Amino acid sequence: MTRRMTGAAWCIGVVAACLTAAAPAAAQQSWVERAVHNFGEPINTLWAEGELSFAADGTMVYCSAREDLGAAPGDPKDLYIATFDGETGRWNTPVNMGQPVNSAPATDADPLRLGDDREPWITADGNTIYFKSDRLATSEPRNASDLFVTRKVNGVWTTPELLPYPISTDAGNEHCPAILNDGETLCFASRREGGYGGSDIWCSRQDADGVWQDPVNQGPNINTAAEEFHFSQDASGRVYFTSARPGGQGGMDIWSAMQTGPNSWAPAVNLGPQVNTAAADMCPALPPDGTTFTWFSYREDNSLGGIDIFWTHKSNLATGP
Repeated sequence: MTRRMTGAAWCIGVVAACLTAAAPAAAQQSWVERAVHNFGEPINTLWAEGELSFAADGTMVYCSAREDLGAAPGDPKDLYIATFDGETGRWNTPVNMGQPVNSAPATDADPLRLGDDREPWITADGNTIYFKSDRLATSEPRNASDLFVTRKVNGVWTTPELLPYPISTDAGNEHCPAILNDGETLCFASRREGGYGGSDIWCSRQDADGVWQDPVNQGPNINTAAEEFHFSQDASGRVYFTSARPGGQGGMDIWSAMQTGPNSWAPAVNLGPQVNTAAADMCPALPPDGTTFTWFSYREDNSLGGIDIFWTHKSNLATGP
C-alpha cells in the first residue's frame, strides 16, 4: 500500500455522494472493498495518530503526537482538524487547533499537567468539540484527566470549558466523550465508583436548565471487569466501542451492540479479524457517508510508523453493513 490515498480511499471524510449507493456482495467485492486501508499521508505520520470523529460535512478532528506541528514544545498529543479536497482526492494538510484549545505543558503547576489533549468528538454541525485534557489534572486527589468542551463562535474556537460534576470527577479520570444519535446524550468512560471494573461507559443528558444529570452506567452487555471506552453510534442505532474483555482477537478489540432502549443494549459482538488483530485496535469512528468505518490501531502491517488511522467498508464488519 503506498502512502498516497488512491481509488476508493478518497471517499473517506466526504458526503454520501462520494461513495456508491450500496456495497457489492462480498463474493463480488474487489480487494479495495474488502481491504483494510491506511489513511496515508498527510494524516498518518511517523508519530502516533489516534482518536478521530467527523462532522456531517466530512470535516475530521483527530489527535496526533506529531512534533513538527505541535502547539507547544513537549506536548504529548494535540487536536488537529483536517478537511478533504474532492478535486485532488486527498486530505489537505491538517491544522493544529492551537492554544487555547490545545494546552501547553504546565508541570510546574502539577506534574500531571503534561499538555495532553486528545479523544475529540465533533458534533454533526461542526461547531462543538468535546475532548479529554489533563490541563486541570491534580496529584492530590489524583485526577489525571477531565472532559472539556470548545465551541466555534464567529469562526473562532472558544477557550475550553470544564464539563463539571457529575460529568468530570476527582476520581474518575473521565475520557472518550461522544454524543449519541439523538444529539443530546453524552457518553464517556470513567473509573468512578459503581461500575463493573476498570473504565466503564456512562451516559448523561442535560435537564431543561442545561444541567447534566447523574450519569447512568450502560450495564453488563457493554461494561465488564475489563476496560471499556469510546462509543460511536451509527444511523441504525448500533454502537461501536473498545473493550479488553475476553473473547477477542487479542489486545484491545472493537465490539458492537444494538441499542434496545434508553441506556439498554443487546449483547456485544466482536467485529472480527478484518478489523481486530492481536495488537490494540481502538476508538471507532463513523464517516458521514454511512458505508465506511474508521479506527486507529497498533497493527504493524500497512503502517507508516507508530500508531495509524485505518478505514474499511462496513460490509467487512462481523455484524454486517
